[in-house]
Amino acid sequence: MDGRAVSQKLVIAGGSGFIGQALTRAARARGMEVTILSRSSKPESGGVQTIAWDARTVGEWKHALEGAHAVINLAGRSVATKWTPMAKKEIESSRVESTRAIGIALDQVSDKPKVWINASAIGFYGYNDAARKDETSAPEQPEEFLTEVCRKWEDAARSSCPAGVNLRFVRIGVVLGPGGGALPPLLQLTKLFIGGHVGSGKQGQSWIHLDDLVAQFLWMTEADRPAIINGTAPNPVDFSTLMATLRRIVGRPWAPPAPSFALQLASLFGAPEPELVTRGNYVLPKAALEAGFEFKFPDLEPALRNLVGQS
Repeated sequence: MDGRAVSQKLVIAGGSGFIGQALTRAARARGMEVTILSRSSKPESGGVQTIAWDARTVGEWKHALEGAHAVINLAGRSVATKWTPMAKKEIESSRVESTRAIGIALDQVSDKPKVWINASAIGFYGYNDAARKDETSAPEQPEEFLTEVCRKWEDAARSSCPAGVNLRFVRIGVVLGPGGGALPPLLQLTKLFIGGHVGSGKQGQSWIHLDDLVAQFLWMTEADRPAIINGTAPNPVDFSTLMATLRRIVGRPWAPPAPSFALQLASLFGAPEPELVTRGNYVLPKAALEAGFEFKFPDLEPALRNLVGQS
């Protein structure tokens, strides 16, 4: 320890998104001062300051990092879109460029945050429905689009992180929460009696309740945490089980699986890339569990019942 008083200031890049908003609420509930880096600035409200940045270059926003305890980077274009060549380029560049900008900015401030937590994703591990993966696992298919994006994303942080700042990663899984992420469209389909599985139904769904993911990020700002954790619950399921559980909770009968051609056709009209739901993996949060993190929702059905009650 260097004797410096621990600040309660948290900077969240990309804090206006689905995860960032929940993280901001949780941090404020703990009494932390929060600064959000977003595309546009807003007047300070309720202990939250929002400062504009372009997520590519270093600007005046870098001063928000002075004296902060931690910076969390969630910035990046959503992957839930049709993967056109332009979309792929933007998905990658939005992550790599924002990460490099934070690293450069950290190097330019004098009172640096102790901790930098950069988001990543379980796409890092690739697709495999037969094996369980943890933080020590190598990618299955290094050339896969999402695997390559995650590798470049993490490498951008490692190559730009200045000395004295503890760099950590949260590889995020399938986030289940009210008002965003994977749950709302799945819930809507289920309520409309078309909540069958897609693809084989055996593809792994390494899910996590939004509250647990937020708790993980805040937990990672503390001392003596792993360098990498998986943002997933301890008990992943296959897609068929996910949909069957959701049907049971909302009182809907069995529904036939969606044919693959329907997904391909839908993608032509702007629906997300079919690969996002027809392929999967089973990723375990081994590092977080071994370091003592406790999940509020380790099992799917209680997590879904909690979330459906909020929807």
